[in-house]
Amino acid sequence: MESFMKIRLFVAVALGLLTLPAFAGRFEYAPEEFQARRARLCEEITEKATVMLFARTSALAGLRFRQDHDFYYLTGNENTNAVAVIDAESCQAWLFLPTQTAREASRDGWNWLYQEGAAERWGLVEVKALHYLEEFLARRRTSGRHPLYVRMSERDEIDNSRGDAALYFARRLANPWGGQPTEDAWRIEQLRLRYPYYELHDVSPLIDAQRMIKTPREIEVLRYNGRISAEAIQKSIELTAPGRFEYELEAVASHHMFSNGAEHAAYPAIVGSGPNVNVWHYNSNGKELRDGELIVMDYGASFAYQTMDITRTWPVSGKFTELQERAYRATLEAQKAIITAMVPGATRQETRDINRRIFDKWGFEDQAAYGAGHFVGMAVHDVGDYSLPFQVGMVIAVEPIIEIVEDDLHVRIEDTVLITADGPEILSSAVPKELDEVLALMSPR
Repeated sequence: MESFMKIRLFVAVALGLLTLPAFAGRFEYAPEEFQARRARLCEEITEKATVMLFARTSALAGLRFRQDHDFYYLTGNENTNAVAVIDAESCQAWLFLPTQTAREASRDGWNWLYQEGAAERWGLVEVKALHYLEEFLARRRTSGRHPLYVRMSERDEIDNSRGDAALYFARRLANPWGGQPTEDAWRIEQLRLRYPYYELHDVSPLIDAQRMIKTPREIEVLRYNGRISAEAIQKSIELTAPGRFEYELEAVASHHMFSNGAEHAAYPAIVGSGPNVNVWHYNSNGKELRDGELIVMDYGASFAYQTMDITRTWPVSGKFTELQERAYRATLEAQKAIITAMVPGATRQETRDINRRIFDKWGFEDQAAYGAGHFVGMAVHDVGDYSLPFQVGMVIAVEPIIEIVEDDLHVRIEDTVLITADGPEILSSAVPKELDEVLALMSPR
């Protein structure tokens, strides 16, 4: 019996090795990527000015560390409590980091202050101790006004846009015991108090304009992420059967993403069935799947600070009802037409008009017409100017939705799309969405 178990274990390990992905490494960015980003920022500031950016002060408990997006975007640094200062005229940059004891380094590793050649490698003038920052800023004083660009907008997170962050902060203010300012608000107050000769400006719009247009390396990462995240959703569709649980679909998708090198989930997996399909951000994922119900799964990975957003809808039993199928076909037709229209120079309003016409044609006049949706990038709801026409390098989620709450019906088909000179490129195309192809993944049942 013991030898039989050993053979079974050997076979299982061998099969596991055969199914390992061909590429499971993690993406990195060359230091020159960050230098080029700083250069583009400096080009946009047409006056003698200083730019100041702050890293995260601590990691979020229980989660793999993820640096402040704006700070990482311009420095590539993932140390906590760091401050970057850029001279906009010369585009020279300095990094200020806290000193560490050997005990601190044994827990978190040595930061760049202690890494020989770090400044030269990352295109910095110098990496200096954080305690020197105050004197450094004082020495930069000039007579009269001196513009200082800092972030005065909200900090975006992996699954929250700046607008989301502002909304959630406003809700927190409704709690009389939750009205403490954000770190950014406190920093702005202190800068004004300590350095009245600095004239503060918001650097966020300048950074947002850059982040909205993806670099070639970011596009490379996004293409890989799109394929892996799409494959993960497909594995969840294939696993579906009455009697399974929502969390099992999350588990098989998560395994595929992380075994292919993902650093984070882009957001908590949404796997809603039955009445849960109409809770847009449902993520408890604990319900048993039952015949006759729909599943709405919204999930994606994050690789190298680039996220993905994908949603698919399918029936637990492998067969749609008449109403479910009509809603699915209407949503799919709208989504495909919207994506086709997403060419350079077109507008979001044009895609909303397309969405409206198709929903009306299928008899869903009361449904909202969203058209092209939110930007995708470092955050799932990424930064960007929604008033602009589509431009090459934009990455946008497209997710028309039909929902009828009283029928536990919510149909959403979402893909992440790259705008190119040759037309839209669906980054998440590796998971089927044609009705027959989706159902075929589930057979036989």
